[in-house]
Amino acid sequence: MQKPDVLFSEEQIRTRIREIGSQVGAEFEGRELAVIGLMKSCLVFMADIIRSIPLDLSCHTLRVQSVREEGEGTSRTEIAYSATIPYEGRDILLLDDIVDTGITLNFLLDHIKEKKPRSLKVCALIDKPGERKIDVHPDWSAFTLDAAPADRFLVGYGLDHAESYRGLPYIGTVPRSAPAAEGRKITLAPGN
Repeated sequence: MQKPDVLFSEEQIRTRIREIGSQVGAEFEGRELAVIGLMKSCLVFMADIIRSIPLDLSCHTLRVQSVREEGEGTSRTEIAYSATIPYEGRDILLLDDIVDTGITLNFLLDHIKEKKPRSLKVCALIDKPGERKIDVHPDWSAFTLDAAPADRFLVGYGLDHAESYRGLPYIGTVPRSAPAAEGRKITLAPGN
């Protein structure tokens, strides 16, 4: 597995998470917050951010997927997994790993707004405003990349390339041509 180039260090991430947690806490002071995270890439981000928000909150997860329409060459976004989430009348904080085109985020915002929450805010780990196709913006983002390298994948801190690199404590990049790791290999001592 190729070692990623560090883009945002563990300390930079920790600092931004504390800052955002404090800001979210001030925004929703005295209210109970429902935090909804997108699986799987934002799970590490979600674990850290909920510990940094000084409020009583509940946690929920969603999984979305793009479904390609046969013969039409188009795709649509749909919810692939969702437990029962009590949206109505609640303050909702939606966590997303990367906001780039805005298509998925726009779909989710429309879906949640139909359920009549009291408020709905978005926090992204990484915002890439230069890649927007739909005009949506997170209320908070840990990091903004105005010009992300087109020839590299973002990995680490929950972000993956072919299910590898999620466990790195920092956010890095690997070349798009990098072969995906086949998993961890364990070598046992003779006799085991």
